[in-house]
Amino acid sequence: MAPIGKESALVKVSQAVERLSQSQRARTLSRPSSDVISLASGDPSFDTPDHIRQAGITAIRTGQTHYSAPMGETDLRRAVASYLSTLGGGDFEADHVLITNGAASGIYASMLAYLDPGDEVLLHDPCYSLYWDVARSAGAAPVFVPWTDKLRLDMDALERAVTPRTRMLVLNNPANPTGIVFTEAEMRAVADFVRRHDLLLIADEAYDHLVFDGRPMISAARFEALADRTIVINTCSKTFAMTGWRIGYVAAREGLLKAVAVIHRTSVGFVNTIGQRAAVSAFATQTNWPGQMLDEYARRRALMCDLVNAMPGLHCEKPEGAFYVFVRVEAPVSSEALTEHCLKHGVAVRSGTEFGARGEGFIRLTFAGEPAQFQPGLERLAKAMRAL
Repeated sequence: MAPIGKESALVKVSQAVERLSQSQRARTLSRPSSDVISLASGDPSFDTPDHIRQAGITAIRTGQTHYSAPMGETDLRRAVASYLSTLGGGDFEADHVLITNGAASGIYASMLAYLDPGDEVLLHDPCYSLYWDVARSAGAAPVFVPWTDKLRLDMDALERAVTPRTRMLVLNNPANPTGIVFTEAEMRAVADFVRRHDLLLIADEAYDHLVFDGRPMISAARFEALADRTIVINTCSKTFAMTGWRIGYVAAREGLLKAVAVIHRTSVGFVNTIGQRAAVSAFATQTNWPGQMLDEYARRRALMCDLVNAMPGLHCEKPEGAFYVFVRVEAPVSSEALTEHCLKHGVAVRSGTEFGARGEGFIRLTFAGEPAQFQPGLERLAKAMRAL
């Protein structure tokens, strides 16, 4: 491997740390105090369902507190494989699943396993910033591909972005921060694209149970013809309100998982056993929790979007999935400056540019928090806008 230049590496690390510090500021403010309301955090306000918590407590009381198997607890891997097999793209087995420390370590291990210095990885702009930080840590170059003006998939832009160095496409579905959900036609176009260009597809599907208005969720796992080039990443964080438990998974067939498992073992080691026992209960226990959660998020989505669109200088479309609202802002300052300005007026939001250069002119809000905070938080946002 060719060494990464010291100065370049330091610059890239400092950029990542700056984004992390912005995220940490938002996280610090995500439990509202008397002077700040947060509309920034992607941590669900729901507590983990009781049957899942009880499974974790039982694991502690019965001494299930030792190292897990390196790939994860076998019955959890079987449960994940069973879920993936229901999506219609072929049979998954426990050996096709690696349990990870949330989706983040799965993303890291998957990208590091298959990116070499000088490779290029296609990322949409805007997108979740972790992807480009990981690509750069591997010495690869992120190539930012714009959405259409309506923030949808632009196949022409993807085609123009491909070079002989292109190795990978990262797809987030539903997408953070835009809230789009890929249609079946769009997913088929992506499948054809990665096959024709001999690319690896990393499919981050962390919000797969947060899809509104009866839309279908077309998982990349459905495309049996891409089994030799698709890595699916998911987490218990959003579906089961288990953000603090840090349980995710990577699923891949045709031998793709082996290299990912090596990177995960050397960078993370073992995933906590107690969280895995709780996750087994999450998958195994039949409850109406996902439906109840989705209904409540749909109510919150309508409330937040109605409030946003009633305010001068702000406009949003209802997101199709996830729990973020990407708000177009008419302001005489940059999105980053507006974010800092809003903090001074007692409301925390995220700058659109935290997700890419084409996020300029946007801020990201979330309806993962308590609905009682939406109106006062947005009133503070409106006040901040008037004060510009």
